[in-house]
Amino acid sequence: MTHKRNFVIAIKVGGKVLRESGSEVELPFGSEYSLLMKNLDTVRVQAKVEIDGDDVSGWLVLQPNSSLELERFIRNGNLERGNRFKFIERTEAVEAGRGIKVEDGLIRVEFKREKIFEFPKVVEHHTYHHHQYWPPRPYPWPFTTYTWGNSTQSSSGDTIERGIVAMNNVNCSNGHLGKPLQRGTMMAAMSKSSDAGITVSGSQSDQKFVSVSNFQTDKSEVLVLKLVGRHGEAKVSVPVTVDKKPKCQTCKLTNKGGSKFCSRCGTSLQII
Repeated sequence: MTHKRNFVIAIKVGGKVLRESGSEVELPFGSEYSLLMKNLDTVRVQAKVEIDGDDVSGWLVLQPNSSLELERFIRNGNLERGNRFKFIERTEAVEAGRGIKVEDGLIRVEFKREKIFEFPKVVEHHTYHHHQYWPPRPYPWPFTTYTWGNSTQSSSGDTIERGIVAMNNVNCSNGHLGKPLQRGTMMAAMSKSSDAGITVSGSQSDQKFVSVSNFQTDKSEVLVLKLVGRHGEAKVSVPVTVDKKPKCQTCKLTNKGGSKFCSRCGTSLQII
């Protein structure tokens, strides 16, 4: 599961939550999946799901301490039925007919919490006696800044650096920041088998939604997951769920979930 500020997302296949490796989730091509979203906060949350760069849901509302398992596209405002999410391989035929998008395989969830309004604080005003040679000034005294060179100093003595972003050692030929890529790095990346897949329309789903009133929210935050259908050169054959415990092919020991190497003999548990 991926989470941020009491908001959690996860991918489910066959009713089970899949394990993540970093931000990647492996599942076989041809699988129908759903996106589980859980709001652990004490206020409502609005969430919008984008898959392969396309908005597939609009803004959804999750009540406090509640969850929503989104299993289908919401197209043309149809709240009664739609197509399930289906993950397929982006083959040459698919690329020729559909093209290639930078966001292929990415699930982007933008969410924003309900804004909590506070009563305005009462500010007490004080009067003071000013010197006859100095003009009266309002209280509290305004915050004044003085500028010298490339920094700004406040009347309180604090120094505030100016917002200048320096782009040093930018190699424009490869678009990377810092040192240029070593020779052969780009060719190695291009020769690797593509793990790209896209989400298309699957079977029909009767998942229903209702319209609710809007409410004011704080600024948005984002969580991103990437769906992959390959592990190295091999295609993913079965989804890896969070409750699955890998078995070593050498000594046959059943290891803990999430282990990459056998705790007994050290054999890799991810066979490519």
